[in-house]
Amino acid sequence: MLALVISSLHITTLIADTLTIRKDAPSEYVVKKGDTLWDISSLFLNDPWLWPKLWKLNPQVKNPHLIYPGDQLKLVYEADGTPKLVMGKRSFSLSPQKRIAYKKDEPIPMVPLNALESFLSYELALDEDTINSLPYVLGTDRTVKRALPGDLLYIKGDLKSESKFAIYRKGKTYTDPDSEDVLGYEAVLVAVADLINSGDPAEGVPGKIRITTAKQEVRASDVVMPIREGQALPAFFKMVEVNTEMNASIIATPSDLAGVSKYDVVIINKGKGDNIAAGNILTISRQSPTVVDQGLGPKYQEDATRYEKFVGVVKNLFRGDEHKGIYEMPFEDVGQLMIFKVYDKVSYGIITKNKSPVYVGDKINTPN
Repeated sequence: MLALVISSLHITTLIADTLTIRKDAPSEYVVKKGDTLWDISSLFLNDPWLWPKLWKLNPQVKNPHLIYPGDQLKLVYEADGTPKLVMGKRSFSLSPQKRIAYKKDEPIPMVPLNALESFLSYELALDEDTINSLPYVLGTDRTVKRALPGDLLYIKGDLKSESKFAIYRKGKTYTDPDSEDVLGYEAVLVAVADLINSGDPAEGVPGKIRITTAKQEVRASDVVMPIREGQALPAFFKMVEVNTEMNASIIATPSDLAGVSKYDVVIINKGKGDNIAAGNILTISRQSPTVVDQGLGPKYQEDATRYEKFVGVVKNLFRGDEHKGIYEMPFEDVGQLMIFKVYDKVSYGIITKNKSPVYVGDKINTPN
């Protein structure tokens, strides 16, 4: 146990990499349509996967949750020399020859970047076939079962010409609550590594990568992906209501908390095949508790005895609606979410507002 605690502290320290700004980084940049967080971060950082540490909204902005195409990003430094990006003045021109013409009254609402940073930068949902097709860890150059930063890893599979890799572990299963079909698996980031040698998969020669930072110890069978895969996410999200009828459910929360709230992330059982897109706004609803009213005072169904429930069923069968014994209550809206990451069969959403805690099993619908 002591060794595990020490290792966790060691990892926490190592994952906090120092930001290194590119020598040719611009001092200012104007956001334009088609930009991704990865692209913009690549302009400023040698290691663009560390973008969450660079992006900070200027606290002097009146509404820091709004960002516009044409907004100016400025690279500044704090007193201790730490670099950060802040919002400057809006700009409508990149050069005297080219002009951006967006309507001033069409802001692009945005949730705080720090609420999404781990999911926008790393977290994935992968299907079984994809996981089975990825290169994976065979072992290390030492007889250890749990590798840490600095350790060399041997990899089975084609590493191609990439230079930086993310190492993932198969996490929780995403299952459809209605059909019980497996929709995919959570891919949990455990470490980041640099390429040493690609090896020769055709000749059975494993590749080599070295762990640079880690959130957890790396184990045999952990899978390896180029770190930039899954990073093509927009620098801003235009919130758009869904026009088609939607009937989905929350199937998981990455935090595994019993109830989640504003700016927490949830996973729903709909994806690309259901015409969902990043930026879609959906309503979260929940059915109010069923009430049994068998003549001795109403009770919630969970508090009623077996006899009281039986009497309620009988009243429903033989009496009219005016005197029924069991009342199935309607669904009520409890919140709203924005979809920000879409896979084939599941999507990640962030809660933008809620009246009460949100739970796994709550329904996701088209806004009224």
